Amino acid sequence: MGEDTKYCLCCGENVPFGTFERNERRETTCAYCGFTLDIQNLWEPKKPEPPAATTESYALVTDDSTYTRKIIEDILKATQFSTRIMSFQNGLELISAYSKMLTERKQVDISIIDLNMPVMDGLTAARLMRSLESQNAAEKTPIMFFSAEKADDNLRRQMENLDPANYVNKGSDPDPDKLVARVESLIGYLMEKYKQKK
Repeated sequence: MGEDTKYCLCCGENVPFGTFERNERRETTCAYCGFTLDIQNLWEPKKPEPPAATTESYALVTDDSTYTRKIIEDILKATQFSTRIMSFQNGLELISAYSKMLTERKQVDISIIDLNMPVMDGLTAARLMRSLESQNAAEKTPIMFFSAEKADDNLRRQMENLDPANYVNKGSDPDPDKLVARVESLIGYLMEKYKQKK
């Protein structure tokens, strides 16, 4: 509803309101029940407006390989996919940071997660992400699994349950150039899928 309504605790909904002045105060009351919605002393300066919402957005990278994380971060920075990039060595670090980000209502564009990691694997972390989003009534962050593991039927079912979620195989070739090429194609896919809409 617009500026012509305010939330009334007594009625439990947005209501039309009336405003009047008396005893050097401006009072706003519910048009339905008369409950006082706001009182402003006329001799006090108006309350400052809260700061504008930040336009910062985050890309989260979780992989136990420092080398892989660095390649993904560098390509995300080069494409300016998000304004900030945060990286983690395992799912537990990701969940700890993500929980805080949801509480602070920070925008997360994408979470790129390896499947096999110590402490907490990628699928467990992704399930916890969805649980945290549900608890905080937050929009689901797209998840991109990036792993050398084969995408079998079980993994496909998991991704359906975690939607929006996708999988890209990082390959098992130790050649760094091949990994860079795969990361570039991964980021290209993400740019096309998630950034063209913005």
